[in-house]
Amino acid sequence: MIDDTDRRLIELLMRDGRRPFTELAGELEVSEATVRGRVSRLQESGILKIVALCNPLTLGHQSIRLMIGVRDHSPRAVAKSLAEMAMVNHVALATGARDIWVEATCRDLDQLVTLLDDVRRLPGVTDIDEFVLLELYKDYSWVGLREKSGQAAGQSFGS
Repeated sequence: MIDDTDRRLIELLMRDGRRPFTELAGELEVSEATVRGRVSRLQESGILKIVALCNPLTLGHQSIRLMIGVRDHSPRAVAKSLAEMAMVNHVALATGARDIWVEATCRDLDQLVTLLDDVRRLPGVTDIDEFVLLELYKDYSWVGLREKSGQAAGQSFGS
C-alpha cells in the first residue's frame, strides 16, 4: 500500500523521472535517504518503473499495435511468450473480440514482417488485427490515472 508521500513522489517523478533525489527530498520535506528507500520499494513492488520514452516514428521506425485472438491455449501463456520478444514493448490481457493487446516497435518493414511471422507461429494464436501507426500525437502516459482524466480528485492514486 502507498501513502500520501508515495503519491506525491510518484507525481513528481511522472513530471521528470531524472530529477535528483536531493531535489525530490527538498520538495517533499523528507530526507534523501527516505526518497531513495521509497523509490526502491516502489520499484521492487512493481508500482513504479522509471523509463525514457521516445517517438519511434521520428527515428524512422515502424510502430505497430496488435489485437490477438487466442484459442486452445491460455491467453496468459501466449502473453508471456509475446513479452519475451525483443520488439514487443507492451503486452496486456484484454476484453472484447480479442484476448491480448500488443504494442511493438520495429526498425523497418522487414523487421515488422519478421515480428508478424513470429507472432503467427505462436501456439494458440488464431486471429491478429494489425494497426501500423502513421503519426503519433501523444504517447500513452500514466497521467490519465489522476484528476478528471481517470480518477476523481478525492480518490487515492495507486489504490
